Amino acid sequence: MSDQQRWDTIGGRSGCRTPNIDRIAAEGVTFERCYTPVSLCCPARAMLLTGAYGWHMGVYNQIHVPERMSIGLRDCAATYAARLQDAGYRTGYVGKWHAHWEKGPLDFGYRRASAPSSYGPAAEDRANFRPDDLYATRAEKYPTRIENERVITWPGGGEWPVWREVSGPHEGRHASFVADRGISLIDEFAEAGGPWLLEVHWPEPHDPYAPHVDFASKHDFREVELPATWDETFVGKPGLNAREAASYGVLTEEDVRRAIAHYRAYTEELDYHVGRVLDALERSGEADGTLVVFTTDHGDMLGDHHLFIKGWMPYEQTHRIPLVIRGPGLIPPGSIATQLVQLHDLAHTFCDIAEAGPLPFDDGVSLEPIIRDPAHSPSRSEIMNVYYGGEFLYTQRLVITHRHKYVFNGFDVDELYDLEERPLESVNHVDDAAYADIAFDLRGRLRALMSKYGDPYADSGSYGNLYHAGRYLPQS
Repeated sequence: MSDQQRWDTIGGRSGCRTPNIDRIAAEGVTFERCYTPVSLCCPARAMLLTGAYGWHMGVYNQIHVPERMSIGLRDCAATYAARLQDAGYRTGYVGKWHAHWEKGPLDFGYRRASAPSSYGPAAEDRANFRPDDLYATRAEKYPTRIENERVITWPGGGEWPVWREVSGPHEGRHASFVADRGISLIDEFAEAGGPWLLEVHWPEPHDPYAPHVDFASKHDFREVELPATWDETFVGKPGLNAREAASYGVLTEEDVRRAIAHYRAYTEELDYHVGRVLDALERSGEADGTLVVFTTDHGDMLGDHHLFIKGWMPYEQTHRIPLVIRGPGLIPPGSIATQLVQLHDLAHTFCDIAEAGPLPFDDGVSLEPIIRDPAHSPSRSEIMNVYYGGEFLYTQRLVITHRHKYVFNGFDVDELYDLEERPLESVNHVDDAAYADIAFDLRGRLRALMSKYGDPYADSGSYGNLYHAGRYLPQS
């Protein structure tokens, strides 16, 4: 799993080259319409672990900021790792966590943890990591340095490093360290025998886009095209988007091209290490009996609609994510799945395939039928995404169908996009008379999904929900 990786970075869809992730796809299935349930690190990762929305497991927004609504997963939250461990699986977790600030993987069903990042200090101390599991030891042995970087100052005075280039031994790179620890656990688990679950979580290509110079040198920013929506005007859209875009007002066209080039290079560096892990799996002799999954937590605007990073922006660049799965003898090689699926479906999928106990909340579905027969498995008609905010708190819900996307913004006007007629999502059709019936239908679908999943913001008619969805979300 990577962090903040766009869906169009794989499969030759852009100027980004990912031969190792594409290798998984060529030997398995590519999900063309996979969406994160929330375009934010912490809640997306917590949903992946539990297969449940935030109101069922406790994580609504970022857990490491003062504005957090909780410090992480509830103690009683059930994870697929715990289910698999109960079923006899050896379980391991490597790299970025971000699901609880004071507790780590060892508290939620994993037997081994390595290369920890995105924990609070107390969680790191309690986890009793071995010396070779700590990046600081590696970084001291193989020091790296920043060669070039571009830093901008936001209107409020804060600085944001857009991109940078790093030199020095590749062994000192964090991505290399995470891959090494993953490879070590593959060897450890394979030697021990029995079934196992291993997760390798890289923080790359999250901003700042900081590739090694060897990868950065392969991209000429002058050959990068500006996003087609870089000149977005936000007419008829929530004012927050225009305000966010203004934060990047000092960026020149060259800056944007360089940012894209460095992001692609950073993703390619990540892909190189994905390949190292895949090679280690082959060497272990366990590859033929192992399900391999690659995905991410959310995407990155990367200049589209004059925006960067992620959050409430409802666009495909942040919500649509890569998902490829390989299972020798299980999946027809080179398959394409067009069904609507979500990141947290994987939790239910892992329990299903491992024949482990089910998870308590049916907020996602098992993808096993699609994996076995991508061409003939049915698809959901709609899926629901949620957002409570990151450092600022906003109420937002999305309903996505095969063609349309409706965005309920509790903080501003709603949005409706036609992904077939206008895939760039440049025009908000929410007040367009020609889309009135579609808007009516989508709002009804959204309300139905909110009720189905027990969303506390749903209007149940009770006094307790008097000021929730019934206040702003129009009746269907």
